[in-house]
Amino acid sequence: MKVLVTDTVSEAGVGLLRREKDLQVEVRTGLTREKLLEAVADADGMLTRSGTPLDSEVLGAAKKLRAVARAGVGVDNIDIGAASRRGIVVINAPTGNTLAATEHTLAMMLSLVRKVPQAWNSVASGEWKRSRFMGMQLSGKRLLVIGLGRIGTQVSLRCRAFGMDVSAYDPYISKEKADRAGAQLLVDLAGALSLADIVTLHVPLTAETRKLLDASVLRACKQGAFLVNCARGGLVDEEAVAEAVRSGLLSGAAFDVFNGEPVRMDHPLLAPDLREKVILTPHIGANTEEAQSAVAVIAASNLAAALLGKPYEHAVNLPFSEQLLSDGRRGYLSLARKMGYLAAHLLREPVKEIRVTLRGPLFSKGDDPICFEVPYHYSPFTVAGLKGMLEVSHGPEVNYMSAPLLASDKGIAVEESRGEGGTYKNLLEVTIRAAGCREGVTVAGTVTEEGRQRVVNLNGYWIEFVPEGTVLLFNNHDRPGVIGKVGTILGEAGSNIANFALGRKNGSGLAVGALQIDNDIPPKVIDTFKADADLLWAVKVNFSEAL
Repeated sequence: MKVLVTDTVSEAGVGLLRREKDLQVEVRTGLTREKLLEAVADADGMLTRSGTPLDSEVLGAAKKLRAVARAGVGVDNIDIGAASRRGIVVINAPTGNTLAATEHTLAMMLSLVRKVPQAWNSVASGEWKRSRFMGMQLSGKRLLVIGLGRIGTQVSLRCRAFGMDVSAYDPYISKEKADRAGAQLLVDLAGALSLADIVTLHVPLTAETRKLLDASVLRACKQGAFLVNCARGGLVDEEAVAEAVRSGLLSGAAFDVFNGEPVRMDHPLLAPDLREKVILTPHIGANTEEAQSAVAVIAASNLAAALLGKPYEHAVNLPFSEQLLSDGRRGYLSLARKMGYLAAHLLREPVKEIRVTLRGPLFSKGDDPICFEVPYHYSPFTVAGLKGMLEVSHGPEVNYMSAPLLASDKGIAVEESRGEGGTYKNLLEVTIRAAGCREGVTVAGTVTEEGRQRVVNLNGYWIEFVPEGTVLLFNNHDRPGVIGKVGTILGEAGSNIANFALGRKNGSGLAVGALQIDNDIPPKVIDTFKADADLLWAVKVNFSEAL
């Protein structure tokens, strides 16, 4: 398989790819757009940095492309939606520069409160005016970490070692995780800002976080606080920060990232009257030899694993790896897909709403990392249910990456909830509805201790059958002779019944049946069932198509 390397990447990563006998590595940096479109045509994988634009046109020209790895954290140069719709896995290296970014944050923080760059400039110009550079020590001060992910956690732990009181604002993490980081979790951003002597940002740039600190939010800051941003440009209103420093609301600001890079000389934070209170660096948070080597190795190793069919991590458009799930969770992932597939067969109308309910300890949320590069935060089981449901109308080419985007394109509302287990220790429910339909279709299923999948409820009818092979499902009037008639019709058609299950709903006078058939059922037989007065409906589901 051909792997195309289009940017300058550490040899530690490129060498790793070259050592794989099933991969052919081709390094072609500095390509024009025309040459790039030609080069990607037969590439199975790509290793890049920020210099290669992988937009819809380029991805469309890459007919064989299966995986792209970015040797870094950001994937701004890659059209995630276009890649997902084409089934292309996008991999980044979010852990490789964690320590580099953490240490740069601390360097900026210390330089800011002790005025180190300004003091150096003073000495270099021949001055010796110590009184100009009265600073503030970190010990005993309160730090607010906005975003307690990998980097935010490491910053928190190190600032605790400085003797700081650390608080955190992050609506996506648990109190337990904040406790492990030594931070007090606060739920109100304005309140958290009002208490902090130093504020540091460590969140991704999303629609939710863009200009998270705008002029109105900055007004909540404690008088004389310091602000550090080594995360992403665009998280703050830079003009508002400049004005806050100028007015004295903020004592200073240190930025390594900007909303628009490289920074122009008319940038508001470069104003001459702010030079004594502002520190700016040219996006060098990850610029260490160790970090560049690490991100290259992480990106390359996961790219190779994805291409070679091995377990891999850090796929930004696939927030879970099926191969890395436990056997129990993998069983429910497959079951969720089959349940979505089954529900869509039973509804037989365009779906406008899907709800996936996860009951039991297997589905506890925990502290699984959230993938902010995609516009949804669903569990693997909800994604699998979506995939199965959409396969009925869009075919097996629907994948785990494209299913949520396809649902959004079609205006399908997606809801996910969790609850306690009951009769079954773990239970998965999928409900779908058509437009204007209150009832819809609800399917519930479980996986036994032995790992066997079972559908246990259909629209309130308790029934148990295995979602495998060809299954005939029907709803009938609960009266004598119906089951015998169904068996006779199937026997005359040469269809052998392997298993049979029946579910009743008390007081309804109706029943639901599920027949597993050893071979296929001819369409004319289904038509015969539909015409029978004893049957309200009959549907054939071939689960082999949903494997």
